[in-house]
Amino acid sequence: MAMFFKTSRGDNANEDSQSPKNLPKQSETANGPTAPAETSTPSVGYAGYLSDLESEESESKDVEAEEEEPPRKRRRVLEVPARVAKQAEKEARHKAHRNELSQALTDIRWMIKSKRMKFEAGNCGLQAYRAHTIQSYLTMVIENGRSAMDALSIAAEAHGFSSKWGARLVRIWVRNWIKKRDLPESKRGCHVKFLRSNKWSMNPEMLATFTKQEMVPSEAKKYLEHIVEDEMPRGLKNYLEVELFPRIHMKVDEMTAQTNDGPKYSWVYKGEQPLLKKGVGRGLHQSNVICSTVGWLEEASQTLEYGKNYEGYWNGELFVKQLKEKIIPVFERIHGPGYQAVIIVDNSQGHGAYSADALRTANMNFKPGGKQARMRDGWFLKDGQRITQSMIFPTDHTAHPNETEGMKAYLRDHCDYTFDTLKANMHTALKSVDIKLIRKWEHRVFRWMDAYRNGMDAKNASIQVKAYSSCKFTSHRRIPESVAKFFD
Repeated sequence: MAMFFKTSRGDNANEDSQSPKNLPKQSETANGPTAPAETSTPSVGYAGYLSDLESEESESKDVEAEEEEPPRKRRRVLEVPARVAKQAEKEARHKAHRNELSQALTDIRWMIKSKRMKFEAGNCGLQAYRAHTIQSYLTMVIENGRSAMDALSIAAEAHGFSSKWGARLVRIWVRNWIKKRDLPESKRGCHVKFLRSNKWSMNPEMLATFTKQEMVPSEAKKYLEHIVEDEMPRGLKNYLEVELFPRIHMKVDEMTAQTNDGPKYSWVYKGEQPLLKKGVGRGLHQSNVICSTVGWLEEASQTLEYGKNYEGYWNGELFVKQLKEKIIPVFERIHGPGYQAVIIVDNSQGHGAYSADALRTANMNFKPGGKQARMRDGWFLKDGQRITQSMIFPTDHTAHPNETEGMKAYLRDHCDYTFDTLKANMHTALKSVDIKLIRKWEHRVFRWMDAYRNGMDAKNASIQVKAYSSCKFTSHRRIPESVAKFFD
């Protein structure tokens, strides 16, 4: 480690001692040169290390640099802290949004209740459903405290829309209502395919001349007015009624009315009981038909005084009779040729009817002859060929000429109950099973396995499996979804 020393004569003592000017001179006398005079030796002391000196120099430089920097500005003191101001701004914005939603809810409620408001396609149309959906969303958000996402999906599903895509549409409808107070309009029928097809034109040749710009301007102007005011409305009406929608829906349903029908509740004095008749009295059964073009078809309706001691009860045979003798003739007389009637009925026992010669084992006796239905010929496949099976004995039969076959005779024709026949039919029977049927039973077995894995007993497992394998209707006023899609 380097050290430095300091003399008493200053910093240049060593240099002065080494210079030739400062060397001692020899004195000359008569006797000869004399010895040099004694010089004073400077005092030397320990001052410290060089590293300490360098650190002191660097500290002095830092101090000078700090003194040269401008003074820092003092932080501004806010009257309200920034975090508190942001929170207050957020709450104010949220409160304003809530007020906006509350006002939108009030306005849409007033609009729906107003008698002046006329929705497109009436109060049961698509625009009315969308208005009620907007109202449901705003009610759940403002009054029930629901979140926006939950309210969107619930409101969409409650009014027949899908939970995901319908929720997106509801959000668009709500925003449009809040900003512009406009209800969504349906775009059904807003297509140009019909106009491009020229099916609306009553005179296609003149229309072709007009499109080629071969007409005189004055005649073209008159023809254009004629097209817009006369031809297009008439052609569109004809196209919709004859070509696009040639089928007309007709709804058939029944009702009953009794003599003693009346109000179930009434005002009476305290301690008294209302005097009501014990029975409902005699009643009428009415089978009515309504049509979207005419309304109630009075001539096609059927009245029945039901009861054991009167005209009996309504069944499928009476419905078929009404259909053949009243409903179809009245429809053809009112609408004329070129239209098809789509008759829609509910899923009730009175509408379930079979023809008299239907192939039903419930109408067959075990033995031939007797009182049983005369069924039509059936058929079955054998070696890929369709073979007709008669359900009535021939006229030249020895024991039962021209009589109906019983179930016993039918089974004997197909199996003689011998072991050789069993071996011959085994492979054919197994081969006749379709792959679709195998997959259905495979899925059924998987459902049984899932039910047992969940710890269910045999009864609950059968209920769960039956829920997948069969369709259960909670109301008789319902038709299968496949049939509804076909008519739509």
